[in-house]
Amino acid sequence: MKNKKLFAAALTAALAVSMMGTTVMAATTAEGTTKFTYQPGTAGPIDPVNPGDEETSVNNWLVVYPRTVKLTDSNVNTTTDDFTGGASLSFTVKQKQAGADGSDAIQQANIPQGLKVEAEGAGQNGDYTLTGDTQGTATMHLGGFNNTTITDTAKELGSLTHDAVTKNGKAVIRNNDAVVDGNTYSGNVTFTFTNPA
Repeated sequence: MKNKKLFAAALTAALAVSMMGTTVMAATTAEGTTKFTYQPGTAGPIDPVNPGDEETSVNNWLVVYPRTVKLTDSNVNTTTDDFTGGASLSFTVKQKQAGADGSDAIQQANIPQGLKVEAEGAGQNGDYTLTGDTQGTATMHLGGFNNTTITDTAKELGSLTHDAVTKNGKAVIRNNDAVVDGNTYSGNVTFTFTNPA
């Protein structure tokens, strides 16, 4: 019996209310530090792919997924289970190591039963709480590939397959009654990608 291969990746979702920069002023000399971070936007197995097995190895896949999503007031939709106006969450599967043909197009043998994409952290009715940097909260919902609400028990967004390599979910703000102008609201969602092969 083959083991399921499960991979997790974190997504940061933020409701951007406003952004402020830092101002540095001095008479003669001023200094300021900017932090740069890099987070590669892919997740997949770390097991090696043997040369020549690129087209058939179940270890030869990765998912390109959104690392940061910025939500604005245009992404607010308070209607239950309606994701109209939601921000798109795009997921694409491809080979992590191209075969002899030079193409990284995923093959059926790489993901014979498709990849299951799930989201963790939702409440019973689908609520994800985005917390303000100083005060207040906002409520976000995620929609699966067929626009169903993700909950603590219905976690699956859908599947990626060799003939449907890109699928899109949605993120909407369901409730922004407790937001305070000038704050940025954020929270993390962990996505898991499972290859049942």
